Amino acid sequence: MSRLAACAFVLLSIARLVHSQTKSAVFDDTAVPPFEIYGLASAMGTVDASGAGVVNNPGPNQTSGFTPSGLASGARAGLVWRHENIGLVADLGFHKYSDHTGTTTMAPLTAGLRLYSDEHFRTAFYGDFLAGAYRWTMHSGSLNFTHVKGIGGVGGGMDIRLTRRVVLRLFEAQILFAGSRNGPLLTGTASSGIAYRFGGS
Repeated sequence: MSRLAACAFVLLSIARLVHSQTKSAVFDDTAVPPFEIYGLASAMGTVDASGAGVVNNPGPNQTSGFTPSGLASGARAGLVWRHENIGLVADLGFHKYSDHTGTTTMAPLTAGLRLYSDEHFRTAFYGDFLAGAYRWTMHSGSLNFTHVKGIGGVGGGMDIRLTRRVVLRLFEAQILFAGSRNGPLLTGTASSGIAYRFGGS
């Protein structure tokens, strides 16, 4: 019975998707609104403060006792201005990771260029080229510091248009190089959420 229900759901979903592409279901105003705001639930790879990558803002003989490894949970929000398949994006995020030994937070602020694919079946893909700065704080015993360094990287994602203005951002992934005293550190984000488009006629 459950398999039959699942098959029925898939068939209804496909039928609805096909119908949405017929002329009767196409919006009269198909132009994409020029502005977009978005909010995403996000996870970010933590920056390891141990080994060669340690940022020696505290005294060099201090031991961290806390070496974050894993994903810091958080959120991201941004604004996009778009003209046809090219856009400019500004993005702000905040991510936090903690355990019984300490806490670390990472807050990147980036801006850059976004390139969109053509939309097919209400679905489109995009790629980002971003640069900016991030604020990294760590609190663990005697190790407490805050610094601001440069960050940059590339990313991309997949959008499913629910209405002319509301978009499901099914996924977005970024690969980022975060500056540190001893050279760039590799990190990244994985996000999903909703975007709202506005402006235009």
